[in-house]
Amino acid sequence: MGQDILIGEKAFPSKGGILGKSGSRGVLDLDPRTLMGILVAVSALAFIGKGLAVELTLVCAVALLQSLCGHWRMALAFVAGYAVLVAILHLVLPSVGGVAATMFTISLTFARKIYLCLMVGTLLISESSVHRIATALAKLRVPQSVLIPLTVTLRYFPTLKEEASRIRDAMALRDIPAASRVECFVVPLVMSATSTADELARAATCRGIENPTPSTDTERLSMQVTDWAVLAASAAAVVLVVLFGGEI
Repeated sequence: MGQDILIGEKAFPSKGGILGKSGSRGVLDLDPRTLMGILVAVSALAFIGKGLAVELTLVCAVALLQSLCGHWRMALAFVAGYAVLVAILHLVLPSVGGVAATMFTISLTFARKIYLCLMVGTLLISESSVHRIATALAKLRVPQSVLIPLTVTLRYFPTLKEEASRIRDAMALRDIPAASRVECFVVPLVMSATSTADELARAATCRGIENPTPSTDTERLSMQVTDWAVLAASAAAVVLVVLFGGEI
């Protein structure tokens, strides 16, 4: 089901998909449901104790998946970021000591735990448009009461980001005192957000969001052999980490 048709184009302009693109430019072209399954797997791994070697292997595996999907720069950036994160936790902070080091250690340790989720989530956003994500969730039998608000939210934040960029550009053309910059940024942003929400509600009503009849969909998603193979590998990784992850 394509909830994409329910959203006003005026309020939410799209250039090849608000969140991402419709097709992969790499070796793999994964279904959004596959990426969602991987996200569930790495979310489970975040709460499982594992050694540094296992964690590094998982990061490299996800980076390899990103590269195969055509996002090699993303993969390099995440691997480099993980290396910096581990270096700070194991080399810098232990030598500093003190309360501040303890606070940073807690925050960075939490970031390290959810690092795999961030990697897969970024890949999902880069690989799938809002339309494809909504279609995938509909095929997974997600209730409309959950699907519609989620779709609207995914479309709303990029628009808010665009409005914030326009406000910053307008502020750059004027000599605004530093003390007034926060007010000059927040007030127009809140007014724009309110206006956008009102336009969205009217557009959704005009396009039949209250109609109980299922709408047509132009998106055709299908699970391929590679999708099932990647999902199987993700499930196997979870099992192996549960059994042996903390020992390596």
